[in-house]
Amino acid sequence: MCMKMLQKSAYDLTFFGQHITVEPTSRRIKVYQLPKAKNMDTFMDRLQRLSRETNCDKLIFYVLPDNQEVMKSYNADYEGMIQGFFNGETALIYAIFLNSVRKQSVDSEAEKQVMQNIKERIKEGFTFGLPEGYSMKWAEKKDAPQMALLYKTVFKSYPTPMNDPEFIKEMMQNQVYFSIIEKEGSIVSACSADVLPEYQSAELSDCATYPNHRGKQLLSYQVSCLIPRVKQLGINVLFSYSRSVSVGMNLVNVKHGFQYGGKMIRNSNIAGSMENMNIWYKIL
Repeated sequence: MCMKMLQKSAYDLTFFGQHITVEPTSRRIKVYQLPKAKNMDTFMDRLQRLSRETNCDKLIFYVLPDNQEVMKSYNADYEGMIQGFFNGETALIYAIFLNSVRKQSVDSEAEKQVMQNIKERIKEGFTFGLPEGYSMKWAEKKDAPQMALLYKTVFKSYPTPMNDPEFIKEMMQNQVYFSIIEKEGSIVSACSADVLPEYQSAELSDCATYPNHRGKQLLSYQVSCLIPRVKQLGINVLFSYSRSVSVGMNLVNVKHGFQYGGKMIRNSNIAGSMENMNIWYKIL
């Protein structure tokens, strides 16, 4: 989700000049920069107060490697990394859980099976083409109603209001690039690249395909088109957060040479529950 946008499911604040994003749907607060050392205790106190006011119980920090010791001093848990996130520099991802239940990982056995499935299938070799009768294009505002219906149908819950056509139109105006695949004039699959120009990075996100059109590599084809497009925009890295219990997007990432960066515990309210998300990234 684009950090600079003022959204229905997230809003931005600034403490000590640092960027804070509150995402109530997933009950999390994201921090992309730390203040000066002399302000850290007050900064953390204000974050915890904000978390109580907004019913958020997970604080997520994207920090440079130089800040590891600072995070450890506040008993933050390391969750993963994205190489190149900060204008070519690595971002380490730490979390502070304000609720012991939130910290408990789920579905560990299912996650192992997903990763084993991926290892077995990646040996097959892949090509990226569209089946007969399907066509891809870059989404326009007029496509928003059909896209919203797709997201509403596919996801029981989602971190952002993708079931709202007006929200999708707003995203299109804020450096979020959507691709869509149509069959017989109807949208059957979509995904996006959410560009973070201040960091020269982009998130591969909002990936959805109707169940009866899955297994045809529609998302894989779209990703193969999104990669060169964001690269032309001067983006250093494309990253993705994928549901740890779903083979689909994890496999798509691996097909395109993404590297595994770690796992974010109970991170996103998606498909009806708070799920673990695998971190993937690809240096462009």
